[in-house]
Amino acid sequence: MKSANTMEQETLYKYFNGLTTQDEEMYILDWVEASEENRKRLQTERMLFDISLFSETQEKQKPSRRYILPILKWTAGVAATVVVLLSCSILLNEILNDDTLRMQTITVPAGQRAHIVLADGTTVWLNSQSTLTYHNNFGSKDRNVTLNGEAFFDVTPNKKVPFFVNTQQNQIRVVGTKFNVCSYDGTDSFEAALIEGIIDVFDVNDDATPIARLKKDDILVISNGISEHERIESYDFLRWREGLYCFDDAPISEVFDKLKKYYNVNIVIDNPALLDYRCTGKFKEKDGIEHILRVLQRDNKFTFKTNVDTNTITIN
Repeated sequence: MKSANTMEQETLYKYFNGLTTQDEEMYILDWVEASEENRKRLQTERMLFDISLFSETQEKQKPSRRYILPILKWTAGVAATVVVLLSCSILLNEILNDDTLRMQTITVPAGQRAHIVLADGTTVWLNSQSTLTYHNNFGSKDRNVTLNGEAFFDVTPNKKVPFFVNTQQNQIRVVGTKFNVCSYDGTDSFEAALIEGIIDVFDVNDDATPIARLKKDDILVISNGISEHERIESYDFLRWREGLYCFDDAPISEVFDKLKKYYNVNIVIDNPALLDYRCTGKFKEKDGIEHILRVLQRDNKFTFKTNVDTNTITIN
C-alpha cells in the first residue's frame, strides 16, 4: 500500500469515483478512523471532489447530487459488500441554491450492503434496497437523517445536538446509542431494536409525546397500527451486516417478504397453505435467492419456477 499522502491524492479520488477494490475501501476506512487529522483530510478532499463534480455537472446541465452504488442483479448470486465512507460538511452553500441539490442520498441496490461514516463520526450500515438521505450540512446545527429500508446505527454521543432518524411512519430521537431500524416505504411495518443506550420513538405526526421509550435489548414492532414491545433473545437478526440472513421460527411469509426486498424479485405464492409454514435457518446473502429457496424446500414441501423475463418466482 502506498504512503498516506500518496494514498490521499490518488486512492481517495479513485474511491470517490467508485473505482476502488474492496481491500482499498477497507484500507481507507481504517485510515480515516486512525486519527482526527485523517478524517479532516478526507473531508477536505471530498469537498474539492464535490466542487469539481458540481462544475462538470453544471457544464453538462445535469444537476444531480445522488450517489448510487453499483447495481447487481439478484440472478447473479453475488453480493459483494460495498463499503462507503462519505463525509458531510458544509459544502457548496454559496454555489447551490436549489434545496434539492443540497441533499445527499445513498442508495443500496438489491444484493448489497453499505457502510457509511457520517461527518459527526456516526457509523451506519445500510441493508439491501435501502436509502439514507441527509442534508449537506449534517452535524453543524442538527443531525437528521431519513431512512427508507433497514439500517444499523452507532451514533456518536452529543447531548447538545440529538440524532433523529425519520421513517415513513415514525421518528426516533437519539443522543448516543446503537440500534437497528427496519422500515421500508409502502409497508405498514416498523421495527426498532435497541442494543445499547436509550431511544424514544415518536409517531411521524406527533413529535411531542413518544409512543415508546426503548432501553437495552428492547424491540418495538408496529404492524397495522398495533404495537408490540418485546425483548431481544438473540442478536442473530443483526448478522445481515455480515451478509447472513437469520430466521428463528419465522412465518415463511415473513421470509418471502424479506427475500423480495433483499433481492428485488417478485414472489408469487400459488398455494396459500404454504403460508402456515415456519422457518428457522441461516442463509448467506452471496449464495443468492434460488439457493435459499432450495434450502427451504428441505423442510417445507413446495416447488418454485423462475421467470427471468418478468423477474418473478412462483411458489407452488
